[in-house]
Order: sequence, then structure tokens, then C-alpha cells
Amino acid sequence: MATWTISPAWKKSIIERNYYTKDDNTVVIETGWRWGSFSVETEDDKPPVIEPGTDLYDCEYSVELIETTDGCWEEVDSDGCDEETKEWLEEFFDEGNSWLDLEDHDWSLDECEMIIDCDIIVEDENGNKVETPNEEVTEEVKEEPTTIQPSAKWPFEERP
Repeated sequence: MATWTISPAWKKSIIERNYYTKDDNTVVIETGWRWGSFSVETEDDKPPVIEPGTDLYDCEYSVELIETTDGCWEEVDSDGCDEETKEWLEEFFDEGNSWLDLEDHDWSLDECEMIIDCDIIVEDENGNKVETPNEEVTEEVKEEPTTIQPSAKWPFEERP
């Protein structure tokens, strides 16, 4: 068994989605994080292979949040709610309430997703970056310069 640390290669690439339910209504709160990291355990000494966009809490590894920093956006998706509840939620948030206050109004957290939506950096227990099989190795491609050959006669006089 080995423990690894994963983090995004680009800022603003961690997406947290919290699903709150009440009666037959579901509201999704999405928060974007500038940076963060997670601890991942593997059954062997091979680094984890996690594709960008995967829900880290629903993948084949044991994953725990270490930290997220600098929330940079927050969106409320109430498409899973009836009209009366949508109106209540709009008023609730307009009054300055946070999604964290929903539980005080009998909403229950059903599910949480954490997604790294870009290339993922994997580090071993000593903080050394590790290449994983899902990283594409790109070779520098050098193209020959394009030469333009005129196909029509030059319309101006040539000067000696």
C-alpha cells in the first residue's frame, strides 16, 4: 500500500459539487477552487491513474481531501426543484444566507463530488513528482517554414 498526493496542474480546476435535498427537491451548489490537494491510497506501489473530470470520491481509490484554497466561484443550480422552492431559494440567498445554512432549514446533504478538471500532478510520500501512465508524452514537432510562390505576374514595374 502506498499514499500519494494529487493536485491540479492548472489553477481554478477543482470543482466541488454538494447535492442538498428536501422533500422531492434537489439543489446543487458548485464551488470552484483555485488550488487544493488530495491524499490517495493505492493497494500497491503504483501511482494512481485518475482521468481529469473524475469524481475523486467515486473512483477506484481511497481519496481524502487535504485542503482547498481560494474559492473563486459559487453557483446554485435549482433545476431539480419545483417553482415554489426555486423562489424560496432565490429569496433565501438574496437575503445573504449561505448554502451552509440550508441544513438549518431541513435540507440534507446527499452527496458531494470533488473533481480535478485538468491534468493531475501525482507526488509520492517524499513530495517527488511521479509520471503516471495517463500522461501523454509529447514530442516537439518542428515544421519546415512555408514558402510562398507567386502564381501571377507582379503588377508593378521592376526597377534595376
